[in-house]
Amino acid sequence: MNMKKYCYDTEPIAGIEKLCERMTGKALQSPYRSTVPLLSLVEHSQPEWHSLLASLGTPPDRTVHFEYCIASPKPGGNPSQTDALLMSDSTVWAVEAKWTEPRYETVAKRISKPESDGADPRTTVDGWLKYLQPFTTRDLRVDDFLDVVYQVLHRAASACAVATDLQLSPHLVYLHFHPSPLESSATTDQYVSDLQHLYALLGNPSTLKITVVEMPLKPTAEFDAIKGLDKRDPGSAAVVKAALCKEPLFTFGSPIITRS
Repeated sequence: MNMKKYCYDTEPIAGIEKLCERMTGKALQSPYRSTVPLLSLVEHSQPEWHSLLASLGTPPDRTVHFEYCIASPKPGGNPSQTDALLMSDSTVWAVEAKWTEPRYETVAKRISKPESDGADPRTTVDGWLKYLQPFTTRDLRVDDFLDVVYQVLHRAASACAVATDLQLSPHLVYLHFHPSPLESSATTDQYVSDLQHLYALLGNPSTLKITVVEMPLKPTAEFDAIKGLDKRDPGSAAVVKAALCKEPLFTFGSPIITRS
């Protein structure tokens, strides 16, 4: 079995307990946050995790950087935090985990309201497009991306930003845990559609890979014991963290992979 190597952003972390301690605020306050099955997969289901990595072309001994932070192109703006990021000598894999989340707002919605400091939000969107530009086959303009999901855009841009800094090839992975207990959750088909739409607007570049993975999961008795926690109660986070550090909260099936 390969030794587990974790970082929180770029900070080396000694084990799942310390990693959970670094997950502050609402990151683990609900058992239904997508970070919960992600951590359970990486920590407790090593054969399934390594099989997934192999299918993506990722060496199994890579350090997993959780909550990898990419600064906003706007000084002082909100960063883009990638759920899990892995690197080899040639490639960076930026993994965005999804489970119960709905489809997020579009670029059009994002730029329809001013920034908190009154600045033009189009400037921020244009900055993310500049991170993407070296890996595309056409000139990128904000108006061409109005119907793109904003988070999809800046997650792809984050992968490209890291790849540019380290002179690597970018690979964006949306890891969708399925099924979701909420009817309002976005579907795998929706993620595939949204990412394929973005990829087409970028000119279907060979220099950027985009993959959607549907990962079947089934809650264990240990998850059932915490599923009723109140996500509004800050104390719920400690219970979720303790559960993650003990037993597997899910079993996972064979992933279904769609590549752009």
